[in-house]
Amino acid sequence: MLRYSVMSMPLRRRAFVALGLTAILAACGAPLDVPRPDDRLTLPRTLRVRVDGRVRTVPLEDYILGTVLAEIGPANDTPGTVAGIYRLQAIITRTYAAHHRGRHAAEGYDLCDETHCQVYRPDRIRTSRFARDARQAVADTRGQILAYGTRPAEALFHADCGGHTAAAEVIWGGRVPYLVGTDDDVPAGTHRVWQFSIAREDIRTALNASPATAVGNRLRSVRIASRDASGRAATLEIGGDDGVRTLRGEQLRAAINQRDGATAIRSTRFALTLEDDDHYRFDGTGWGHGVGLCQVGAIARIRRGESVEAILARYYPGTRLVRGS
Repeated sequence: MLRYSVMSMPLRRRAFVALGLTAILAACGAPLDVPRPDDRLTLPRTLRVRVDGRVRTVPLEDYILGTVLAEIGPANDTPGTVAGIYRLQAIITRTYAAHHRGRHAAEGYDLCDETHCQVYRPDRIRTSRFARDARQAVADTRGQILAYGTRPAEALFHADCGGHTAAAEVIWGGRVPYLVGTDDDVPAGTHRVWQFSIAREDIRTALNASPATAVGNRLRSVRIASRDASGRAATLEIGGDDGVRTLRGEQLRAAINQRDGATAIRSTRFALTLEDDDHYRFDGTGWGHGVGLCQVGAIARIRRGESVEAILARYYPGTRLVRGS
């Protein structure tokens, strides 16, 4: 979930220079180019969404509106920039919902209302000062999704890439052709810088919470073993009772954040320092897993006049914008 202003970075990538009529129209808030009529995929009319513990049947476009308002928010931007931000997020949100429909089928519904799926807050439709702008953006992009081959794309997004997006295969171990890492050439100061210190014993406790990461009764060492092309800690070597085990950076981040909250290790783009014999310090940039669209980077691109289409092509190379039926 992203809240962004000029002075602060988010709580939840590019070197396209947008030229021509499409970019001008997008920057002015005009409707996006309509995909070719033969580029069509079938979209559900409704979704079963678990909201505050209860399952509701929600029209797809209503779900998109309530999610867009929860997942991103402009600052004091021009009307054209606000329109571009919400159009971009509407396409991503709709694509994500189409791709993940039925994710909770075993539990009797399609999607949940939290970050496991997408944050959905229908009350924002009534309370947000941007509700009218978001509603218009959802209407302008109605039915539009990103496709890869004959299926909706896996339109992952995150708050802040820290200056470079990550490849899906590095973060989770599975390759997705259009979820690759790339440098985010947006203005300096766009990306968040953070720091977090934690006691050695607290890291041990966090890792021991799951058999997949457990280290035993003593944590002897933690060190970054390898980095990916984006500078993220791809793997770490953890010394414990049974010797040294290797974990992905995202595994360590998830374990510590499960214990200390999502604002602890905000991304795996960090340096790791042993402050004293009992504490480790993480110095990092960014917020989130880093895969797919970087929201603060995308907002910066819209502000400098790039079209929604160019931004989508940058973050999801090889996908195409289509209109579902």
